[in-house]
Amino acid sequence: MKNLVIVGSGMSAMKVVDEVLNINPMMYQIIIIGEEKVLPYNRIMLSLVLAGEKKFEDIKTHNESYFSQNNIIFKPGCLVSSIDRFNKNILLTNEKESYSIKYDRLVICTGSRPVILPLPGKMLDGVVSFRDIYDVEYMQSKVNQVKKVVVIGTGLLGLEAANGLNELGFDVTVIGNMDSIMNMQLDASSGDLLQKVLEQKNIKFKLGMIINKIIGFNKVKALEFKGGLVMDADMVIMSVGIIPEDSLAKAAGLQIDRGIIVGDTMMTSDPAIYSVGECIKHRGISYGLVAPLFEQARVCAEQICEVSHHIYTGSNISTKLKISGVDVFSAGEFDNPKDEIMCSKDNAFNTRKRLSIRDNKLVGAVLFGDSTDGLFYFNLIKKETDISGIRKTLLFGNTNEGTKGVEKMANDEQVCGCMGVDKGDIVSAVAGGCNTFEALQGETGCSTGCGGCTSVAKQVFSSVSGTKILSKNTLCDCTKHSTEEVRQYIRILNKVVSVDNVRDALDFDNTCEICGAAINYYLSSQFNETYVHNDDERPHNEKMHANKQRDGTYSVVPQMQGGLTTPKELKALAEIAIKYEVPTVKVTGGQRIDLLGIPKENLNDIWNEVTGAGMEAGYAYAKATRTCKSCVGKDHCMMGTQDSMGLAIKMEDAVWSHFMPHKFKMGVSGCPRNCAEVTIKDFGVICTEKGYEIHVAGACGIRTKTCLRDRFFETEEEVIEYLKAFVQLYRIEANYLERVMHFEERVGLDYIQSKLDTSSMIKYYANLLPKTIKNPWGITTHRG
Repeated sequence: MKNLVIVGSGMSAMKVVDEVLNINPMMYQIIIIGEEKVLPYNRIMLSLVLAGEKKFEDIKTHNESYFSQNNIIFKPGCLVSSIDRFNKNILLTNEKESYSIKYDRLVICTGSRPVILPLPGKMLDGVVSFRDIYDVEYMQSKVNQVKKVVVIGTGLLGLEAANGLNELGFDVTVIGNMDSIMNMQLDASSGDLLQKVLEQKNIKFKLGMIINKIIGFNKVKALEFKGGLVMDADMVIMSVGIIPEDSLAKAAGLQIDRGIIVGDTMMTSDPAIYSVGECIKHRGISYGLVAPLFEQARVCAEQICEVSHHIYTGSNISTKLKISGVDVFSAGEFDNPKDEIMCSKDNAFNTRKRLSIRDNKLVGAVLFGDSTDGLFYFNLIKKETDISGIRKTLLFGNTNEGTKGVEKMANDEQVCGCMGVDKGDIVSAVAGGCNTFEALQGETGCSTGCGGCTSVAKQVFSSVSGTKILSKNTLCDCTKHSTEEVRQYIRILNKVVSVDNVRDALDFDNTCEICGAAINYYLSSQFNETYVHNDDERPHNEKMHANKQRDGTYSVVPQMQGGLTTPKELKALAEIAIKYEVPTVKVTGGQRIDLLGIPKENLNDIWNEVTGAGMEAGYAYAKATRTCKSCVGKDHCMMGTQDSMGLAIKMEDAVWSHFMPHKFKMGVSGCPRNCAEVTIKDFGVICTEKGYEIHVAGACGIRTKTCLRDRFFETEEEVIEYLKAFVQLYRIEANYLERVMHFEERVGLDYIQSKLDTSSMIKYYANLLPKTIKNPWGITTHRG
C-alpha cells in the first residue's frame, strides 16, 4: 500500500484526510504529522474556549477512535525538519528522536504563523499571540494574576480575543492604527456600530494609535505610543495578521512566493507534493478563511486518489460571523469611491445594510445585526447578476416568501463558511438520517463555528427535511433563558416584583439595557397599574421624554389628535419656539408639529409650557401608541364616506398612553382612495358607504409591507371595541421590540383572528386593556 503523508493536523489537513477516505479508503496508508501535541480541533472556536463557553473537548474534530477505525497513523508533537524530494523521505524529530518516513504522495498543510510586530519589548513575558490552544491556556492561566490586557489588532481574531478576555473578567483595551474596526470586512459606519456594541460590554478602544514600544523588565508593564503617551498593561495580545508558513517548502526547493505556489490541482512544483490551506498561494492569492481551504482539500484529495472531478480556480469570499451576539456579514468590495451605494439602517433593531453597485451589478454587501439575506447578496455578487429588475427591492433582501428561496439554491452553493458546508452536504446528511438540526450539526459541522450561518442553515434544513424548527433565542447576552421563558416566569407570578427580582430568580449573569427594558415591559403588561415602572431600565429617549438627534439635541412632539389642532395651540407652540430659539419646526409624517434642536437643559421648561397650554406628549420617543393619521373625511371632502377625523380621535382616546411592545401606528381614511395611507399602518381603517374595513400588520420603512385585510364592521363602536381587543392581544403576546408586522408573521393572521373570532372574545380582551389616562409626561405614567 502506498504512503500518503500529511504534514499538519489542522482543519485543512484533516479535510484532505476526510475526503480521501470518502473517495478510496483503501488506497493509502495515511500518516498525519501534527506539530501540536493534541488531537485535531476547530481553530475557529478557540474564542469560545477562551470565553469559557466551551471546553477544549467540545471543539475536537477527530478523536482517537477515528484514527484507529481508519487505520491512520497519527503522530502528534512531531516536527518535519526536512524533505528529501529525491528519495521521497521526510525527516521527523520529536522530544526523543529523529527518524525518516517514506512517502508516495506528500501534502503540506503547515498553515500560517502569527505576525509579531517588531516592537522593542516583544519578547517580554506577557506578550502572546492568539493562534492556538496553547495561547488560550496561557491567557486563562493569568486570570488571577493580571488585570489590564491590551489587544493589538482590530480584525476578527483580535475582537474575538478581546471579547473572550472580557468574559473572563479582564480589563480589556483594543488598540488599532486605523480609525475603525474590522476595516478589511466592514465599512466605517458598520464598524462603528460593532464598536458601540462591544463598548457596551466594557471593552475599550484606542484607534488611530501607533505603538512605539512595549515597556517592562522581564514582563510587560506598559505600552508607549507615538507622541509619548504611556498606558499601563499587564498582558499584550498581538493579533495583527498571519504569514504563510512556507519555510519547510522553501528548504525543500519548492517554488514559493510568500506562500507555496500551487496550480489548479493543488500540486506544487514537485508532482509528488501537494499543498492546501493558509500556507499556499494560488493564482497570486492566499486565503485565510475555512471555506476556500475546504474547497482546496476536496480538489487535492481527488487528485491524490486519481479521480479528478474538479479543479480549483479560486474562491469568492464572504465573511459571515457572530461577534458578541451580533450577526455580521461581508462580501465583495465596499471601499471603491466610484461605486453607487445603497444604505439602510433600523435603529430599533440596530441593523444596517450597505450595498455597493457597479454597472448594475452588486459588487459588495455589508450587513450588520441581521445576516439573513447574506447568502442572497453573496450569490448576486458571485454570479455577477444584473440587478436592474430588482433595484427597487434590493435593500429588502430576498423577497421570496417561506424559506427565503433556499429551495432554489443549487447544491454547490455555500451555506456555512466556517466548515465549508454547502446545500448538497445538508441534502446528503438529511438523506442519511439526520432528522434534527442538532443531528445535522453533528454530522456536517454546519453552524458550529461562528454561528453566523445558523438562520440560513435552518431554512435549508427545513426546506430539505420538511421539519419546522422552533428556535430558542435568548432574551439577551445576560441570560441563557429565552424570551418566552422569561415571560412565562412573569406570567405565573402572583405578586408584583421588580426587574432585579426577575433577573435574580432566573440567574442572569449580567444586566443590560436590552433585558432591563424588556423585563420592565413584561412586568407592566402583566400587572398593569399595580406595577410601578422602573425609570432606570428605560431606553434613553424614554428617560428623556424626547428623541435624541444626530447633533446631541432633542426633539419634542406634542400630541395632535387625528392631526387636528387649534389656533390657540399653534400660537402657544410658536411662542415657545421663539422663546427658546428652537431652530427647526416641522410638520411630521404623523400629522404633528415637531420642535427640533432643543438642548437637554431646556427640555423640562419646554414641556412645562407645552402642558400649560393644554397639550401633552405625543409619545414620539416611546414604545407606545402613536398618533392616528387621518384625512379630512366626509365633513370636507366630496369623496369622504365617514367622519374619519372624528373616528381617529376616538381611536387615539381608546388606546392612548399605553406601554406597547413597540411603536403602534394607526390611520383612518375616509374612503377607499386611502389618502391617509392606512394600509401601511399597524392598524388601519378604510371607511366605506356601508361601514369600516379593518386592515392590520402593515409597515413602511426598510421593509415595506401592505396591511392584511382583517374584517369589516358597520359601526364606530365596533371598530373601537375591536381596536382595544387587538391592542391588548398584541400587548400580552408580542415580544418586546416586536412590531405588529413581525408579531403577525410569527403567529399568523389566522391565529389573531381565532383569538378574536367572536364578539364575546373581543369584549374579553378589550376589557383587559387598562383604562386610558391623560398625563403630560406620558411615559412615566404609562398604563401597564
